Amino acid sequence: MNLFEEYPRIEGNILLLRKLSAQDADRLRVLREDPEVWRFLPTFLCEKKCEDPLEIIGKAEESFRLRESILLAICLREQPERLLGIAEIYNYEEKKEKASIGCRLCRDAWGQGIATETIALLKEYLLTRTDVRTITAHIMRENAASAGAALRNGFLNKYPGLYGDWGFPELCLTDKYVFKKEWLDAEGEESDAELLPPVEVEQFVMAYRIEQDRIRAMLPDGYESLRPVLRINTEIRDGRTVYVEFNTPVSCGERRGWLNIAYWKSSSGDEIGFEKEDRTVTITAPFLTLSYTGTGIAGGCPAEKDNDGCFYLGDGTEFRPAEKITENKEFCDCSFAWHFHEGDACGESEGKTIPAFVQDAATEYPRQDLTAENAAAIPCEQVLGAYIVRFHRIRGDRMQEKERI
Repeated sequence: MNLFEEYPRIEGNILLLRKLSAQDADRLRVLREDPEVWRFLPTFLCEKKCEDPLEIIGKAEESFRLRESILLAICLREQPERLLGIAEIYNYEEKKEKASIGCRLCRDAWGQGIATETIALLKEYLLTRTDVRTITAHIMRENAASAGAALRNGFLNKYPGLYGDWGFPELCLTDKYVFKKEWLDAEGEESDAELLPPVEVEQFVMAYRIEQDRIRAMLPDGYESLRPVLRINTEIRDGRTVYVEFNTPVSCGERRGWLNIAYWKSSSGDEIGFEKEDRTVTITAPFLTLSYTGTGIAGGCPAEKDNDGCFYLGDGTEFRPAEKITENKEFCDCSFAWHFHEGDACGESEGKTIPAFVQDAATEYPRQDLTAENAAAIPCEQVLGAYIVRFHRIRGDRMQEKERI
C-alpha cells in the first residue's frame, strides 16, 4: 500500500496512534509551550510555528493531502482522548521505498517507555502495511533518551556525526539511525517482537584490575585506556538465553565508554549454560566460569560516570549510547576463571567494591590483537566488585546483537 493511500490508525498493546482532532487542542498547547520539550527538536515543526492549536490540526490535514507528512496523536488505548505527544512520518520517497519517523512527547509522558513503543508501532506499520522498506530517524546527539528508544527497536546508528540546520543559531550535531526491512527474519520474528511482553533481564556485572600497560598494547589506534580494568557483563534473558560480553574502559575522541572485546550468546550455538541454587548463580562455558552470590545489600541504579556507551569494532566502529537502567542493583560475591588456555586470569571478590585508578605507562609490551583470548591471558590483580540488577527491556535488541560486529 502506498504510504498516503489512507490516514493510519495504529493500535498496540498499550498505545493508540490516531488522527489529530479538535479535542487535542489543550494538550497541543501544553506540548507547544513547554521549552523543555523543544530542547532537542527542530524549531520549524508545525506545532512550534503555529500558535493556534486548531491551526496545527489543520496543517496536519493539509500535509497529508500534499503527501508531505503524517501527524498522529499518541494516546493510551485506555485513554484515547488524552494526547501524550505527536508521532510523525515524513520525508517519504516513493521510488526509494523510504521514509523518516519522529515523535515528541509532553513532559508528563517522559520516562515511561512511550517513545520506545511509538517507534515500534510506526516501524511495524510501515514495514508490514505500506511500501516503505527503509526507515530513518534523525536524532540530536544530546538526545540520549530518543537514541535509546531507537536502539531498543533495532535501529542502527549508520550515519553518526551529521550537522543539520534545525533552526537554532548554530548547526546541530545529529545521528541518523536506520532500519531496513531485509533485516527482519524470514519468519517475520522481529515484526511481531513489539507485540510481545518485555524481556526479563538478570544482568550480572563484575570487573577486575589488571596491569594497564598490557591492555594498552592491544587497543586499536585512536583508543586510550582509561583504567586498568577488564569487565564481564552477563545477562540471563527470559530465564533461558545467556549473553556474555567482555570489555574495557576507553576514550575515543570526545566519547568515553566501554570497548567491546568479544561477546557470546547461547542461542547462537555457543555452549553457555547456567545453574541457580539459593542465592548463587553459576554461568558456565568452555571458555569461562562465573559464579555470583547475592548479598542482599542493595545499591543505587547502575549508572557510571564518564560512560557514554559502548564501542563495537567490525567493518567500521559502531557506538551505542548507554542503556538507561533505573532499578537498584544488589551487590554480589563473585568468582571467575577464563579457560581459553592454562594460566588464564581468575579471581574472587573480597566482599567490597574497590576503585581502580589509572596507572602511568611503565612497560612497553609487544603489540597484540584485541581478542578475548589475549585479554583473558592478562593476570587478574584483584576483583574489584560485582552486582546483579533485574529489569525489563523492551524487545527489539535482538536485531542490534545480530548487527553489532
